[in-house]
Amino acid sequence: MLRRFVLTMFFLVLLLAGVLVSLVPLLLLRTKLEAPVFAMAVCLWLALALLILLPAANMLLRRIWFFRGQGEPVSLDQLRQRLLTVNAMDCPVTALARRKKIIFTWRYRELRWCELFSQLGKNRLDELHCRFDADLRTVYLCDRVRAADFLICPDRVKIGRRRIPLPLLRARMKQLAAIEQYAALAEYDYAFQAREIKSPVLGTILASGWHVRYTLF
Repeated sequence: MLRRFVLTMFFLVLLLAGVLVSLVPLLLLRTKLEAPVFAMAVCLWLALALLILLPAANMLLRRIWFFRGQGEPVSLDQLRQRLLTVNAMDCPVTALARRKKIIFTWRYRELRWCELFSQLGKNRLDELHCRFDADLRTVYLCDRVRAADFLICPDRVKIGRRRIPLPLLRARMKQLAAIEQYAALAEYDYAFQAREIKSPVLGTILASGWHVRYTLF
């Protein structure tokens, strides 16, 4: 994990440096351009830089943070069923099934867990989006986080919009578990951090023979 993180930071710095270097010609022409024209040129450069930077960073993330599945892959339906078994367990994690994805998050809509989050002063809601590619036997994992205010549980819980959390990539490969581990954990065993969702999900997917790639979107 450390090696992947260092590689990610190294190439991101190179990518940012390359984008900033592309601004140099525009700065050299600053004295020859009128202020409104220069401001418009900078805005266009910013828009173009974002259009290039985000897809490039996402491609970089997918290449570096790739994990190969172990053993014979199960079918897509079997994998989804394994992941969705968390909903039958007495634990604070839930899985929301969508047509092409599954979203893992905390059970903030249940009174028991919502009150616990309120007591602990938790102010964010972690999400892990799993998107499936049956042809490549690959699951794309995408982190999201929302601001949360647990006022009166569970009726007056304020949840903000999704955003990309920083830092990314929180999961320890040497401590990967499986969905089944939730059945053996008590409330005090949780620190309610994002890796407690990601690690069992990642471990279950890999043990099912499917590959995993991290992605920004």
